[in-house]
Amino acid sequence: MPESTLSVYEAADWGARIAGAVIARRDAQGILFIDEVPVDTVQVRGMFSVLGFADGKTRVVLSSFLRLVSSPARA
Repeated sequence: MPESTLSVYEAADWGARIAGAVIARRDAQGILFIDEVPVDTVQVRGMFSVLGFADGKTRVVLSSFLRLVSSPARA
């Protein structure tokens, strides 16, 4: 399955520092996984997407790079 490495930012603000990186992929049904954890919500805030998880954690990534994470069927 195709995977992408995405930078994670400290906040959804221009000039925010990079906090690390994650591995992103979509399964055959199009469900987005970040480090093998399914994403529950995606909120777009300007150039950024805030990814929400069931445990209440969030990750902030650039929306333009998130759009490049494709499902195996579309790869």
